[in-house]
Amino acid sequence: MYQDYDNAVGKVNKYLIENHFSTSVIYGHLHCYRSFKQYLEEKQLPYSHKEAEKWLNNNRPGWKHSKFKMSRLSLFRLNDVMKNGCITTDSYVYENSCNYDRLPEWCRLLLDGYLNDLSHSFSEGYVVEHRVACSKFLIYISSIGGKNTEDINHKNVIGYYYQSQHSTVQAKNLYNRNIRHFLKYLADKDLIPASLKYSLDRFIVPRIIIIDELPDEKKEAYIHCLDQTSGKISATEYYSIAKKLGDTYLDRHNYSKTMKKIFRKAWRELYIFLEANGLSYSYETAEYWCICLKNYTVQWKSYRRAIKLFEQYRAYGDIKPNIVYSYKEDSINILPEWSRSLLLGFLSKKQKEGNSVSTVSMYRSSCLRFLKFLNRKEIRCCAMISPEIIKEFHISDPHSTAEARNAYSVRIRGFLDYLADMGYLPVTLQLALTTECAQKTEIVETLTEEEVASVYSFRTNAEKPMELRNTAMVLIGLRMGLRASDITGMKLADISWEERTISVQQQKTDRFVKLPMPVDVGNSLYRYIMNGRPRVDSDNVFITHRVPYGKLDTSCCRRALNKALNKQKQGFHITRKTFASRMLKSRTNTDTIADSLGHSNTSTVLKYLATDGDTMRQCALSLKGIEVKGGMLS
Repeated sequence: MYQDYDNAVGKVNKYLIENHFSTSVIYGHLHCYRSFKQYLEEKQLPYSHKEAEKWLNNNRPGWKHSKFKMSRLSLFRLNDVMKNGCITTDSYVYENSCNYDRLPEWCRLLLDGYLNDLSHSFSEGYVVEHRVACSKFLIYISSIGGKNTEDINHKNVIGYYYQSQHSTVQAKNLYNRNIRHFLKYLADKDLIPASLKYSLDRFIVPRIIIIDELPDEKKEAYIHCLDQTSGKISATEYYSIAKKLGDTYLDRHNYSKTMKKIFRKAWRELYIFLEANGLSYSYETAEYWCICLKNYTVQWKSYRRAIKLFEQYRAYGDIKPNIVYSYKEDSINILPEWSRSLLLGFLSKKQKEGNSVSTVSMYRSSCLRFLKFLNRKEIRCCAMISPEIIKEFHISDPHSTAEARNAYSVRIRGFLDYLADMGYLPVTLQLALTTECAQKTEIVETLTEEEVASVYSFRTNAEKPMELRNTAMVLIGLRMGLRASDITGMKLADISWEERTISVQQQKTDRFVKLPMPVDVGNSLYRYIMNGRPRVDSDNVFITHRVPYGKLDTSCCRRALNKALNKQKQGFHITRKTFASRMLKSRTNTDTIADSLGHSNTSTVLKYLATDGDTMRQCALSLKGIEVKGGMLS
């Protein structure tokens, strides 16, 4: 009954010996054949490859993976000899041929066409790999009731991804890659939705949102979104526009490789979402998708930005990177009508008085904090504001220092004074909000000689664009005493290379200063502008090094100083203090120092006297005549 089986085993053994397989491989094959034959004899079954696979899968849970792979290979070679009389290929890759043999007719026709197309350009082994992977995928589609290509959809592709089992992650990725090629072949022939060729990916699958599978409350949010939808275009038209945008305009505006990759990925995943749910594109739908993504990726804000860029392109035929969008509701709109109208009137008054934008912003944030507190205390009109309420607010203020708390309190008192002028509050009510603190005199902190040396060492080694920018900003602060706000606001036109000067309209005091530019500052500026600064059309000297290449925030100066020192400092203003202190030590006239700093008088320069230790020692008072007598000193 098993004569043919034994003959086939002999042929496999001979093949292994003639091709110089190792003793362990030969033993593994023979051990498998003996065990399988014993199983057949116990069950009194004839040999069949189907029975061999059944036996193999039944034993798989109790075997190590290496033994399973060896047994699987052994049984396949045995089946090859039983069917063909010999082993038909020396270069062998295991194939579960049973899957291909079990394919329904419609699946096999699709797969044969694809494999035939591959065979014109690739090796036999490559074609075999794809037949194995695609057969497994199509068997799954068939097993869940698939009858035609309409059943190769996003939901079923996701289902296959999660149910397919592989020995390693690498093997799973290899299978999925081959299946994606097959899906691309079908999509190119318009047999399946085009976005399916992107879908079977380990990063994308977890983020594909099927609306029918969402909880009821999220479905309702989507239905509400559809009610407000306008400006629809088909998913195909949307992605055609998005590809053009990604291929041309991102490069034109000098986006980094990372951002281009993220934006293109966002547009592609939105395309998958639209086709997976049978939707057309609209901004409202895309916005809903971004909100849903909060639970799936930390990059959802970048995806939201990608949608805004797409909308810009639809509206203007180009993108405008400088536009900054705010997605949070204005805090003023959260306030009750009675307090909102009073605050808006107060801020309008401050603007008309000629206060700077930053000053008005400080009034706004201070008063908002106060009015939000009143709202939490259920204060519904000015008449309910009492000294006790104001004191409770003051105690609950989260500021860590008295100075910061007083800065807010002064502005809130201004608001209360405004309400008193309007007749809503008593004139004396503002006195309930104290702004007093104990007087103190602080010794000005400056950079040490070692720290200054670190700055120049950093300058010497600076090569990268960001390092060149950091060097120039720190040296301007250290050698010219400019504030961070003036450095980040500096224009190219403010630099006079012929006169070797820098002219600045100081943002804090609105005073105009024209300062000589030291040689080391000029050299650092030149290196940055020529070798580090992005080649973009911007008036600002210091700009961000990524799109939209806008003006820097003042905090960049502090970070630049920390980089140069390789340690944390409290703030960039220490460079200005160091500049003034060094001028004082060099016996510079106080009027000159005040002019260099942009101060209106010399009184503020006096606080730097304590930093000049050598000169201060000359001012020491003699204790002659008031000596202490008695004790250890006598």
